Amino acid sequence: MARKKRSRTETVAKMVMENEATLPTISACLAEDTTFKSLRIRLAEISQQEGVTGHILRNGTSAAINLKDPSSLMGFALLCSHAVDTGHEFSESFNLGQIENILLEGKNAKVLCIAVGKCVVNVFMEKTADHTQILDRICANLD
Repeated sequence: MARKKRSRTETVAKMVMENEATLPTISACLAEDTTFKSLRIRLAEISQQEGVTGHILRNGTSAAINLKDPSSLMGFALLCSHAVDTGHEFSESFNLGQIENILLEGKNAKVLCIAVGKCVVNVFMEKTADHTQILDRICANLD
């Protein structure tokens, strides 16, 4: 029996590019989402950690991006989108239940994809970085 392909489109209304050294002022629409704001601050701290190469944080209306190599933004965004979609397909196909996080590990790098409420967090890191510590820091004591 052939499965129907689902098409999922998302529109990002506002994108904030972050510099590694500074965290820009949060606009009024973002200030209302306390989870997004809290995650954004945590990810700014995590991005300073050795072995972390960047992150993408997005919700239904906004995104915050911090990559050491911004030229690879499209590739990273596509990788994360496909990873999350594939994770959901595997979950449905094998009755695995709710996906909490996804770790993709390659030869030299890895990416951690986490859904926190209505936000999606993607953290890019070198293979030697401790993803469990990063996961704990992101998920600990959220509002």
